[in-house]
Amino acid sequence: MSWRGGAVAAAGAAALCVAGMACAGGRSLETTATSPPPGSVPSARGYRALLRGQWEGQEGKGRFRMAVSIVPPDRLRLEFFGPMGGPRLVLAAAAESMVVLRPADRSFERSNTTSSALDRLLGMPVGAADFVALLQGTPMCPAGTARVDVKTRPAATFGRTVAWYEVTCPPGDFRYEARCAERGGTLLGATVREGISGAIILEVEYGDYEKGLGPRWPRQIRVRLPRRGASVTLAAVEGPWSGDIPETIFTPEIPEGFQEKTIDPTPDAPGLFTTEGSPTN
Repeated sequence: MSWRGGAVAAAGAAALCVAGMACAGGRSLETTATSPPPGSVPSARGYRALLRGQWEGQEGKGRFRMAVSIVPPDRLRLEFFGPMGGPRLVLAAAAESMVVLRPADRSFERSNTTSSALDRLLGMPVGAADFVALLQGTPMCPAGTARVDVKTRPAATFGRTVAWYEVTCPPGDFRYEARCAERGGTLLGATVREGISGAIILEVEYGDYEKGLGPRWPRQIRVRLPRRGASVTLAAVEGPWSGDIPETIFTPEIPEGFQEKTIDPTPDAPGLFTTEGSPTN
């Protein structure tokens, strides 16, 4: 998974689908869905959302919209939208394989979901399972391996202390550390560092969690990417909604007439998050 060989996460953020989600013009995710009828294909429990985003970097800043479908731990589908019409770009990942479609020039790319591949495409050096965890606001650890410790420090008021919980993953190619206000509670933020040097790879802040029973998804996510001198902010416009998602959307067929080639996003900005147009100062 991720730096350990990649499983996406990410993004990264990602960031970041031609079927199954939303399109421009304010139509809802439900009314634009083109998924097969329930029961006709295998499905799994996951969630969907339509996100509004903004990226800022050394070359300027830009806005985008992104539709998301995920099934933990490592199935991910992202659609990036322009001002009008359908998706400009689709990224679909299932375990260790990934397909990227660019309808405008009828091209596609196949690759593995390594951290280097998602770093090039999303601007976030994470694997598919890690990016899924990032969007969910859950630790980037293999299931059941996260460690939770209580931490304290003196407060500004004499004689008082401030306490919080620290969540860490087992040591490996990267170091993961997250914070939450209570044991088992929602994450407030997380930091991912390189395993050897300790250099920060990305920092994440979470907010506006869903209320109620069951999984609570963060509706606001801000990712800082120090190595790129950039940041990406995501805010939910519709959803997140939990439900059954057809497995086929994570392994899409290549449309007739599409040609295979390497898809290169803008090198000076956070990957596919720039697909809505040129940066603005």
